[in-house]
Amino acid sequence: MTAVNRYATSWESFWGSTTGTAGEVFWDADPIHASRQDLALFRDYFNPRLPLIDLGCGNGTQTRFLANHFTVVIGTEIAPAAVELATTTNGAANITYRLFDVLRPDDAQRLHDKIGDANLYIRAVLHQLSPADQATAVQSIERLLGATGTLYFIELSSAAEPYFARLIQQYGPPPGLARVFQHQITPGMLRENAINSLFPPERFAILGTGPSQIRTVHTLPTGDVVEVPAFYAILRRQ
Repeated sequence: MTAVNRYATSWESFWGSTTGTAGEVFWDADPIHASRQDLALFRDYFNPRLPLIDLGCGNGTQTRFLANHFTVVIGTEIAPAAVELATTTNGAANITYRLFDVLRPDDAQRLHDKIGDANLYIRAVLHQLSPADQATAVQSIERLLGATGTLYFIELSSAAEPYFARLIQQYGPPPGLARVFQHQITPGMLRENAINSLFPPERFAILGTGPSQIRTVHTLPTGDVVEVPAFYAILRRQ
């Protein structure tokens, strides 16, 4: 089975079995706390005349929030079940959901040919790919951005792994996270020092970067919501 099929099969299984039960999707945080946090960082860098692509949009929770702030929004997913769920539960007049595989740069070029340059919002997607596949994804990202689009991504930081280890040791694995592993989804890591290797300075300009958090749906016995250490970057093609 190819890597592309492996990702598609796992995510189709995950989203196809999603029932909407609270806490079922570990990363599906309230957008008031999630996308709003990101929006404050990237809004001034995004050209509002360009479409915004939410790459790896899941069930569209964050996509619908973003559609309140941008005129044309496209949510993309590798799993048909996710596209169907997002269309059904988080549709809006200015949102289009579509199947898209970030590991197929030629498909990215075809999408760019159709919509032109685009801004990209990517929340906790790249770390789920192998290093080789991350490099392929960047080729697709580059084509979608074109000459004038801007990329914002937020990913788990190097502090995420010890954070999870402490969390699981103290409280056990969060059910939503355990469900991810049940579908043979094995998240990796994208460390902060990988930015320059994945997005070479001769091809990309870094407009901003820094520490952040990825809010989840899991609440601890203490009443605190799990917020995983993360980092963000804002980039544009040179």
